[in-house]
Amino acid sequence: MERLSTTRRVRLDPGRRRGRARGLAVAVAVGAGFGVLGDSTVQAFIPPADRTMRAIAEVNRASGRSRAIQLELTMRVGDREPVARGELVSHPTGLARLELKGFSGRIERYLLSGRELMASRDGRLLDAPRPLLQPFFLLQPASETTLRAALETFGVISDAIGLAPCGDEDCFVIGDPRLAAPLPQPSVETDSGGLDDALVDPLAGNDATDFAEGEGSGASPSPRGRLQPPEAERLEGPSLGLPPDSEGTGEPAGSAGPASAAGPGEQPAIPADSLLPRLWVDTEELEVRRIDRARGEFVILGPVVRFEDLEIPAWFEIHEPGAEPVRFEVDGALAVNASPKAFSRAWLTGPGSASTPDPGDSAPEPREDRPEEASSPEVP
Repeated sequence: MERLSTTRRVRLDPGRRRGRARGLAVAVAVGAGFGVLGDSTVQAFIPPADRTMRAIAEVNRASGRSRAIQLELTMRVGDREPVARGELVSHPTGLARLELKGFSGRIERYLLSGRELMASRDGRLLDAPRPLLQPFFLLQPASETTLRAALETFGVISDAIGLAPCGDEDCFVIGDPRLAAPLPQPSVETDSGGLDDALVDPLAGNDATDFAEGEGSGASPSPRGRLQPPEAERLEGPSLGLPPDSEGTGEPAGSAGPASAAGPGEQPAIPADSLLPRLWVDTEELEVRRIDRARGEFVILGPVVRFEDLEIPAWFEIHEPGAEPVRFEVDGALAVNASPKAFSRAWLTGPGSASTPDPGDSAPEPREDRPEEASSPEVP
């Protein structure tokens, strides 16, 4: 794998965690003016999608990711030892490429343009590549407009936002109307026109489940009044999967079940078992924690660490139905100059794409520190 001669390649420094506060995250999490609501109602409050996406874009800019970046990776499959080194180049316009060099010498290249995935192995194009290159560029848009466009390219319902637990935290989930909490209905003035009617709390008598799912749904309350997805979405360990349903039905607790006829002016219900593309961001830092794809695979992203002026997830893990998870650990990150030519289809079968077995290449070679350069390197 060709290495760029540059200094700006930096090393993982777990001790240099981010210290600056995300003021927008605090504003988005609860919102002023809702202090009169009960605790269960405040937990169910969800900000508008456009406001959340503006805040996410601000985090992307502050993290230095709103430009082309290059990541140096180590690849593992399941719990086994590393099997390959990788180089990922991601552009905020929706382009990405990944080169994997196995320790046996085999080379695989992946190219993602929008949601079109192409790949080659040892210089030969693959008909049905595995989804090892995921849209990392969803962590890069610098404005609400570009983030919304990127999400809609992958079929995400960008106006739908909900709330769900992700590990020990809470996440805003963009793209799943089933997780959205309806706003409280205004009180209706009676014929008496008295002041007492205007002061009636519209949420009085409603519990957290009513607020999270809507009245009259026949829903079973879930812990903290949140929807619960099928067991298939649960992950082992420190996962971002939602907890399973409490009754073993295979459907989210409190879901409406199969789609039914919608009333006048209502949207048809989405079946509980439908797979939707979704973006998960934590409510504290507004960092992307999970990306769901419509075909069933999803990506979990680890905690953010600093590589000089870039803030990047320390690792990301791809979960594909019926396959062992593939984990990429980020060893280095830098900003690069990447032109559209760097993401052309010719790169898949171009120079260096054929494997050359090297018995000595059985482990990652030591990486040397290199002198600092003022400008970002060019991606060939």
